[in-house]
Amino acid sequence: MVDDSIRKEINKIKPYVPGKSAKEVEIELNVQGVIKLASNENPLGPSPKAQELIKKRLKDVNVYPDQTSIELREALSGKLGVDKDCIIIGNGSDEIMQLAAATFLSAGEDSLISENTFSTYEFCTRLFDGNPVFIPQKDFKYDLDGFASKMTEKTKLVWLCNPNNPTGTAFSQKELEAFLAKIPKNVIVVIDEAYGEYVETEDFPKSVDFVKQGRNVIVLRTFSKIYGLAGLRIGYGIAKQDIIKYLNLTKLPFNVNRLALAGAIAGLEDKEFVEKSKKMVSEGKKYLYSELDQLKLKYQKTEANFIFVDVNRNTDKVFVEMMKKGVIIRPLSSFGFGEAIRVTVGTKEQNSRLIEALKAVLGK
Repeated sequence: MVDDSIRKEINKIKPYVPGKSAKEVEIELNVQGVIKLASNENPLGPSPKAQELIKKRLKDVNVYPDQTSIELREALSGKLGVDKDCIIIGNGSDEIMQLAAATFLSAGEDSLISENTFSTYEFCTRLFDGNPVFIPQKDFKYDLDGFASKMTEKTKLVWLCNPNNPTGTAFSQKELEAFLAKIPKNVIVVIDEAYGEYVETEDFPKSVDFVKQGRNVIVLRTFSKIYGLAGLRIGYGIAKQDIIKYLNLTKLPFNVNRLALAGAIAGLEDKEFVEKSKKMVSEGKKYLYSELDQLKLKYQKTEANFIFVDVNRNTDKVFVEMMKKGVIIRPLSSFGFGEAIRVTVGTKEQNSRLIEALKAVLGK
Protein backbone atom coordinates (compact mmCIF):
# COMPACT_ATOMS: atom_id res chain seq x y z
CA MET A 1 0.00 0.00 0.00
CA VAL A 2 1.28 3.46 -0.92
CA ASP A 3 -0.30 4.90 2.24
CA ASP A 4 2.08 2.85 4.36
CA SER A 5 5.10 4.41 2.63
CA ILE A 6 4.15 8.09 3.05
CA ARG A 7 5.83 10.22 5.70
CA LYS A 8 3.21 10.77 8.39
CA GLU A 9 3.61 14.54 8.21
CA ILE A 10 2.42 14.59 4.60
CA ASN A 11 -1.12 13.69 5.69
CA LYS A 12 -1.23 16.92 7.72
CA ILE A 13 -0.66 19.08 4.65
CA LYS A 14 -3.75 20.87 3.38
CA PRO A 15 -4.00 21.05 -0.42
CA TYR A 16 -3.67 24.57 -1.82
CA VAL A 17 -6.94 25.79 -3.33
CA PRO A 18 -6.23 28.21 -6.21
CA GLY A 19 -8.70 30.73 -7.57
CA LYS A 20 -10.78 29.50 -10.50
CA SER A 21 -9.83 30.68 -13.98
CA ALA A 22 -12.23 32.66 -16.16
CA LYS A 23 -12.17 29.93 -18.81
CA GLU A 24 -12.98 27.27 -16.22
CA VAL A 25 -16.06 29.18 -15.05
CA GLU A 26 -17.22 29.95 -18.59
CA ILE A 27 -17.16 26.24 -19.42
CA GLU A 28 -18.62 24.96 -16.13
CA LEU A 29 -21.45 27.49 -15.82
CA ASN A 30 -21.91 28.43 -19.47
CA VAL A 31 -21.32 32.10 -18.65
CA GLN A 32 -19.64 34.41 -21.15
CA GLY A 33 -17.29 37.33 -20.53
CA VAL A 34 -16.21 36.22 -17.06
CA ILE A 35 -13.80 38.49 -15.18
CA LYS A 36 -11.45 37.24 -12.49
CA LEU A 37 -10.96 39.40 -9.40
CA ALA A 38 -9.81 36.59 -7.13
CA SER A 39 -6.03 36.18 -7.30
CA ASN A 40 -4.71 39.75 -7.10
CA GLU A 41 -3.22 39.68 -10.59
CA ASN A 42 -2.53 42.91 -12.46
CA PRO A 43 -5.45 43.39 -14.90
CA LEU A 44 -3.23 45.61 -17.09
CA GLY A 45 -1.15 42.54 -17.97
CA PRO A 46 2.64 42.52 -18.17
CA SER A 47 4.43 45.75 -19.06
CA PRO A 48 5.03 46.48 -22.76
CA LYS A 49 8.78 46.43 -22.14
CA ALA A 50 8.54 42.98 -20.54
CA GLN A 51 6.55 41.66 -23.49
CA GLU A 52 9.07 43.04 -25.94
CA LEU A 53 12.11 41.44 -24.30
CA ILE A 54 10.30 38.13 -23.83
CA LYS A 55 9.58 38.02 -27.56
CA LYS A 56 13.22 38.76 -28.37
CA ARG A 57 14.45 35.96 -26.14
CA LEU A 58 12.03 33.31 -27.39
CA LYS A 59 14.68 32.17 -29.88
CA ASP A 60 17.00 31.27 -26.98
CA VAL A 61 14.74 28.85 -25.13
CA ASN A 62 16.70 25.89 -26.49
CA VAL A 63 19.48 26.92 -24.09
CA TYR A 64 19.34 26.44 -20.32
CA PRO A 65 18.75 29.64 -18.34
CA ASP A 66 21.52 31.31 -16.37
CA GLN A 67 21.87 29.28 -13.18
CA THR A 68 22.91 32.38 -11.20
CA SER A 69 20.35 34.83 -12.68
CA ILE A 70 23.22 37.32 -12.74
CA GLU A 71 21.59 39.90 -15.05
CA LEU A 72 18.47 40.21 -12.89
CA ARG A 73 20.42 40.18 -9.63
CA GLU A 74 22.62 43.00 -10.95
CA ALA A 75 19.53 45.02 -11.84
CA LEU A 76 17.96 44.41 -8.42
CA SER A 77 21.26 45.23 -6.72
CA GLY A 78 21.23 48.68 -8.28
CA LYS A 79 17.58 49.26 -7.39
CA LEU A 80 17.83 48.06 -3.77
CA GLY A 81 21.31 49.24 -2.86
CA VAL A 82 22.52 45.81 -1.75
CA ASP A 83 25.26 43.53 -3.09
CA LYS A 84 24.08 41.14 -5.81
CA ASP A 85 25.19 38.26 -3.57
CA CYS A 86 22.51 39.33 -1.09
CA ILE A 87 19.80 38.38 -3.63
CA ILE A 88 18.35 35.01 -4.64
CA ILE A 89 15.91 34.50 -7.52
CA GLY A 90 13.12 31.96 -7.18
CA ASN A 91 10.37 30.27 -9.16
CA GLY A 92 7.97 32.70 -7.53
CA SER A 93 8.70 33.94 -4.01
CA ASP A 94 6.90 30.77 -2.86
CA GLU A 95 9.92 28.73 -3.86
CA ILE A 96 12.16 30.83 -1.62
CA MET A 97 9.78 30.16 1.28
CA GLN A 98 10.33 26.46 0.67
CA LEU A 99 14.10 26.99 0.45
CA ALA A 100 14.04 28.82 3.78
CA ALA A 101 12.26 25.93 5.48
CA ALA A 102 14.56 23.39 3.83
CA THR A 103 17.64 25.31 4.93
CA PHE A 104 16.80 26.30 8.49
CA LEU A 105 13.97 24.15 9.86
CA SER A 106 14.78 20.79 11.44
CA ALA A 107 12.14 18.21 12.34
CA GLY A 108 10.27 19.16 15.49
CA GLU A 109 11.36 22.80 15.51
CA ASP A 110 8.78 25.58 15.70
CA SER A 111 7.66 27.93 12.98
CA LEU A 112 5.61 30.94 14.11
CA ILE A 113 2.70 31.79 11.79
CA SER A 114 -0.20 34.20 12.13
CA GLU A 115 -3.73 32.89 11.92
CA ASN A 116 -5.70 34.08 8.87
CA THR A 117 -2.75 34.49 6.55
CA PHE A 118 -1.10 32.99 3.46
CA SER A 119 -1.22 29.18 3.65
CA THR A 120 2.21 28.48 2.13
CA TYR A 121 3.94 29.26 5.43
CA GLU A 122 2.19 26.34 7.09
CA PHE A 123 2.75 24.15 4.02
CA CYS A 124 6.52 24.75 4.05
CA THR A 125 6.68 24.11 7.79
CA ARG A 126 4.85 20.79 7.61
CA LEU A 127 6.73 19.70 4.50
CA PHE A 128 9.95 19.63 6.55
CA ASP A 129 8.39 18.12 9.68
CA GLY A 130 8.34 21.43 11.52
CA ASN A 131 5.76 22.40 14.11
CA PRO A 132 3.53 25.34 13.12
CA VAL A 133 2.61 27.59 16.05
CA PHE A 134 -0.31 29.90 15.25
CA ILE A 135 -0.75 33.39 16.68
CA PRO A 136 -4.20 35.05 16.58
CA GLN A 137 -4.55 38.42 14.88
CA LYS A 138 -5.81 41.60 16.56
CA ASP A 139 -8.29 43.72 14.61
CA PHE A 140 -7.36 41.86 11.41
CA LYS A 141 -3.68 42.77 11.90
CA TYR A 142 -0.57 40.81 12.83
CA ASP A 143 0.00 40.75 16.60
CA LEU A 144 3.79 41.05 16.78
CA ASP A 145 3.73 41.11 20.59
CA GLY A 146 1.83 37.84 20.40
CA PHE A 147 4.56 36.43 18.18
CA ALA A 148 7.25 37.49 20.66
CA SER A 149 5.36 35.85 23.54
CA LYS A 150 5.36 32.49 21.70
CA MET A 151 9.13 32.46 21.17
CA THR A 152 10.86 29.44 22.75
CA GLU A 153 14.14 27.57 22.40
CA LYS A 154 12.42 25.47 19.72
CA THR A 155 11.57 28.47 17.54
CA LYS A 156 13.56 28.55 14.31
CA LEU A 157 11.45 30.43 11.72
CA VAL A 158 9.05 33.37 11.91
CA TRP A 159 6.75 34.18 8.97
CA LEU A 160 5.44 37.71 8.54
CA CYS A 161 3.16 38.79 5.67
CA ASN A 162 3.18 42.56 5.20
CA PRO A 163 0.72 43.72 3.92
CA ASN A 164 -1.18 40.69 5.10
CA ASN A 165 -3.00 38.45 2.66
CA PRO A 166 -6.05 38.43 2.86
CA THR A 167 -6.82 41.36 5.19
CA GLY A 168 -4.63 43.98 3.45
CA THR A 169 -3.47 45.39 6.79
CA ALA A 170 0.17 46.28 7.49
CA PHE A 171 2.43 46.76 10.49
CA SER A 172 4.77 49.75 10.74
CA GLN A 173 8.51 50.37 10.79
CA LYS A 174 8.35 51.08 14.52
CA GLU A 175 6.43 47.86 15.23
CA LEU A 176 8.87 45.75 13.22
CA GLU A 177 11.92 47.36 14.84
CA ALA A 178 10.52 46.64 18.32
CA PHE A 179 9.75 43.05 17.34
CA LEU A 180 13.16 42.30 15.83
CA ALA A 181 14.82 43.63 18.99
CA LYS A 182 13.23 40.71 20.87
CA ILE A 183 14.31 37.98 18.44
CA PRO A 184 17.15 35.58 19.38
CA LYS A 185 20.07 35.47 16.94
CA ASN A 186 19.37 31.88 15.87
CA VAL A 187 15.86 32.68 14.62
CA ILE A 188 15.24 33.53 10.96
CA VAL A 189 12.47 36.06 10.22
CA VAL A 190 10.90 35.83 6.76
CA ILE A 191 9.15 39.06 5.73
CA ASP A 192 6.85 38.48 2.76
CA GLU A 193 6.25 41.78 0.94
CA ALA A 194 4.48 40.45 -2.16
CA TYR A 195 2.19 43.50 -2.21
CA GLY A 196 4.75 46.02 -1.00
CA GLU A 197 4.76 48.09 -4.19
CA TYR A 198 1.09 49.01 -3.64
CA VAL A 199 1.57 50.34 -0.10
CA GLU A 200 0.57 53.98 0.42
CA THR A 201 1.14 54.45 4.15
CA GLU A 202 4.30 56.40 4.99
CA ASP A 203 5.30 54.25 7.98
CA PHE A 204 5.67 50.99 6.05
CA PRO A 205 8.90 49.20 7.11
CA LYS A 206 12.13 49.71 5.21
CA SER A 207 12.81 46.00 5.54
CA VAL A 208 15.87 45.91 3.29
CA ASP A 209 17.63 48.17 5.80
CA PHE A 210 17.53 45.29 8.30
CA VAL A 211 19.37 43.15 5.76
CA LYS A 212 22.01 45.88 5.44
CA GLN A 213 22.33 45.88 9.23
CA GLY A 214 23.17 42.16 9.16
CA ARG A 215 19.96 40.96 10.81
CA ASN A 216 18.70 37.40 10.30
CA VAL A 217 15.86 38.40 8.00
CA ILE A 218 14.83 37.27 4.53
CA VAL A 219 12.76 39.86 2.66
CA LEU A 220 10.61 38.35 -0.10
CA ARG A 221 9.19 40.16 -3.12
CA THR A 222 7.58 39.05 -6.35
CA PHE A 223 7.03 39.94 -9.99
CA SER A 224 3.60 38.26 -9.89
CA LYS A 225 1.61 41.24 -8.65
CA ILE A 226 2.36 44.80 -9.76
CA TYR A 227 4.70 43.62 -12.56
CA GLY A 228 1.99 41.38 -14.04
CA LEU A 229 4.14 38.25 -14.44
CA ALA A 230 2.18 35.76 -12.31
CA GLY A 231 2.08 33.24 -15.16
CA LEU A 232 5.87 33.18 -15.47
CA ARG A 233 6.52 32.48 -11.75
CA ILE A 234 9.41 34.64 -10.62
CA GLY A 235 10.24 36.29 -7.31
CA TYR A 236 13.27 37.13 -5.22
CA GLY A 237 14.66 37.15 -1.71
CA ILE A 238 17.00 39.65 -0.06
CA ALA A 239 19.18 38.59 2.87
CA LYS A 240 22.75 38.83 4.10
CA GLN A 241 25.28 36.87 2.08
CA ASP A 242 25.73 33.89 4.39
CA ILE A 243 21.95 33.28 4.42
CA ILE A 244 21.79 33.49 0.63
CA LYS A 245 24.75 31.11 0.35
CA TYR A 246 22.88 28.39 2.25
CA LEU A 247 19.58 29.02 0.47
CA ASN A 248 21.40 28.44 -2.82
CA LEU A 249 22.54 25.03 -1.59
CA THR A 250 18.92 23.86 -1.36
CA LYS A 251 17.84 25.35 -4.70
CA LEU A 252 17.37 23.13 -7.74
CA PRO A 253 19.55 23.98 -10.76
CA PHE A 254 17.97 26.22 -13.43
CA ASN A 255 14.95 26.93 -11.21
CA VAL A 256 13.86 30.04 -13.15
CA ASN A 257 13.18 29.93 -16.89
CA ARG A 258 14.66 32.26 -19.51
CA LEU A 259 11.42 34.04 -20.37
CA ALA A 260 10.63 34.74 -16.71
CA LEU A 261 14.08 36.27 -16.28
CA ALA A 262 13.59 38.41 -19.39
CA GLY A 263 10.19 39.64 -18.23
CA ALA A 264 11.50 40.53 -14.79
CA ILE A 265 14.58 42.36 -16.11
CA ALA A 266 12.54 44.49 -18.50
CA GLY A 267 9.59 44.93 -16.15
CA LEU A 268 11.87 46.26 -13.45
CA GLU A 269 12.88 49.09 -15.77
CA ASP A 270 9.34 49.99 -16.81
CA LYS A 271 8.66 52.68 -14.21
CA GLU A 272 5.84 54.18 -16.26
CA PHE A 273 3.93 50.88 -16.17
CA VAL A 274 4.46 50.49 -12.41
CA GLU A 275 3.17 54.01 -11.76
CA LYS A 276 0.17 53.39 -14.01
CA SER A 277 -0.61 50.21 -12.05
CA LYS A 278 -0.31 52.02 -8.71
CA LYS A 279 -2.61 54.82 -9.88
CA MET A 280 -5.21 52.34 -11.10
CA VAL A 281 -5.29 50.58 -7.72
CA SER A 282 -5.30 53.80 -5.70
CA GLU A 283 -8.23 55.21 -7.66
CA GLY A 284 -9.98 51.84 -7.69
CA LYS A 285 -9.77 51.54 -3.91
CA LYS A 286 -11.46 54.92 -3.43
CA TYR A 287 -14.29 53.95 -5.76
CA LEU A 288 -14.79 50.56 -4.10
CA TYR A 289 -14.69 52.02 -0.57
CA SER A 290 -17.43 54.47 -1.56
CA GLU A 291 -19.60 51.77 -3.12
CA LEU A 292 -19.09 49.35 -0.22
CA ASP A 293 -20.07 52.12 2.20
CA GLN A 294 -23.30 52.63 0.27
CA LEU A 295 -23.94 48.89 0.46
CA LYS A 296 -23.30 49.09 4.23
CA LEU A 297 -20.69 46.33 4.02
CA LYS A 298 -17.81 46.20 6.46
CA TYR A 299 -14.33 46.05 4.92
CA GLN A 300 -10.70 46.63 5.80
CA LYS A 301 -8.80 49.65 4.43
CA THR A 302 -6.05 48.01 2.41
CA GLU A 303 -2.39 48.59 1.64
CA ALA A 304 -2.52 46.01 -1.14
CA ASN A 305 -4.35 45.60 -4.47
CA PHE A 306 -7.26 43.71 -2.92
CA ILE A 307 -9.96 44.41 -0.35
CA PHE A 308 -11.21 42.19 2.48
CA VAL A 309 -15.02 42.45 2.63
CA ASP A 310 -17.36 41.03 5.28
CA VAL A 311 -20.49 39.96 3.39
CA ASN A 312 -22.21 38.71 6.56
CA ARG A 313 -23.29 35.46 4.96
CA ASN A 314 -21.77 32.16 3.85
CA THR A 315 -18.73 33.06 1.75
CA ASP A 316 -18.78 29.90 -0.35
CA LYS A 317 -22.40 30.49 -1.39
CA VAL A 318 -21.61 34.10 -2.32
CA PHE A 319 -18.65 32.82 -4.35
CA VAL A 320 -20.89 30.52 -6.41
CA GLU A 321 -23.57 33.16 -6.98
CA MET A 322 -20.97 35.74 -8.02
CA MET A 323 -19.58 33.30 -10.59
CA LYS A 324 -23.06 32.94 -12.05
CA LYS A 325 -22.95 36.71 -12.56
CA GLY A 326 -19.64 36.37 -14.39
CA VAL A 327 -17.38 37.67 -11.58
CA ILE A 328 -14.85 35.47 -9.78
CA ILE A 329 -13.94 36.57 -6.26
CA ARG A 330 -12.04 34.73 -3.51
CA PRO A 331 -14.09 33.15 -0.70
CA LEU A 332 -12.08 33.28 2.51
CA SER A 333 -13.29 30.14 4.29
CA SER A 334 -9.85 28.56 3.67
CA PHE A 335 -8.29 31.55 5.47
CA GLY A 336 -10.55 31.11 8.48
CA PHE A 337 -13.17 33.71 7.57
CA GLY A 338 -16.53 32.03 6.93
CA GLU A 339 -18.41 35.19 5.96
CA ALA A 340 -15.81 37.25 4.11
CA ILE A 341 -14.50 37.58 0.57
CA ARG A 342 -11.36 39.04 -0.98
CA VAL A 343 -11.74 41.10 -4.13
CA THR A 344 -8.92 42.25 -6.39
CA VAL A 345 -8.99 45.92 -7.35
CA GLY A 346 -9.43 45.87 -11.11
CA THR A 347 -9.96 48.35 -13.92
CA LYS A 348 -12.82 50.87 -13.73
CA GLU A 349 -15.01 48.59 -15.82
CA GLN A 350 -14.18 45.52 -13.74
CA ASN A 351 -14.78 47.34 -10.46
CA SER A 352 -18.17 48.51 -11.72
CA ARG A 353 -19.13 44.96 -12.72
CA LEU A 354 -18.00 43.69 -9.32
CA ILE A 355 -20.27 46.14 -7.49
CA GLU A 356 -23.26 45.40 -9.72
CA ALA A 357 -22.80 41.66 -9.16
CA LEU A 358 -22.48 42.15 -5.40
CA LYS A 359 -25.67 44.20 -5.33
CA ALA A 360 -27.55 41.48 -7.17
CA VAL A 361 -26.16 38.58 -5.12
CA LEU A 362 -26.59 40.28 -1.74
CA GLY A 363 -29.97 41.76 -2.62
CA LYS A 364 -28.82 45.31 -1.92
